[in-house]
Amino acid sequence: MNESLPTILLLDDDPDVGLTAQLLLQRRVAPLQLLRRPAELSAALDKLHPALLLLDLNFGPGRSDGAQGMRLLAEVLARPQAPVVVVMTAYAELELAIRALKAGAFDFITKPWDNIRLIATCQEALQKARAGSAPALPSLAAPNAEPARSLAVQERAALTQAMAEAEGNLSAAARLLGLSRAALYRRLEKHGL
Repeated sequence: MNESLPTILLLDDDPDVGLTAQLLLQRRVAPLQLLRRPAELSAALDKLHPALLLLDLNFGPGRSDGAQGMRLLAEVLARPQAPVVVVMTAYAELELAIRALKAGAFDFITKPWDNIRLIATCQEALQKARAGSAPALPSLAAPNAEPARSLAVQERAALTQAMAEAEGNLSAAARLLGLSRAALYRRLEKHGL
């Protein structure tokens, strides 16, 4: 296997989601390996050493609490040389996605996703993975400073947090952000929220 080419690992129990992501990302981003069962994750991480893990948060019909996905996220991030993790969730699980970000996920993708957004997120995550594997250079920043995030990632996080705090109420979220409802709609659409 070519070590210079990063790989993506996708864990999602929906075969249609896996095939769609594989067809999209293998052509435009990096090779992608599919997993459908959480029990296969540890062995696949050991064997493939992926740079990026796309992790669904719910497995099995009717599951929406994200408990299994959050447990897997914690286990993956505790590994030495853990991959960058992007969680995948349905729109109704916005609060769960925010918990995943606070637990260390790089970003989240809502399903069904916008192809351009998925590609951009994966490319950004792979850049982070490459930066994380490069030798550390002395930093001029404060020792405990949070790593710089792109403006798009910061905006998406602010939108997500405001929507969660407003419990999905667009008027309340717009007030929290100091935006008009129309401006909020445009930003939500831009980020696939």
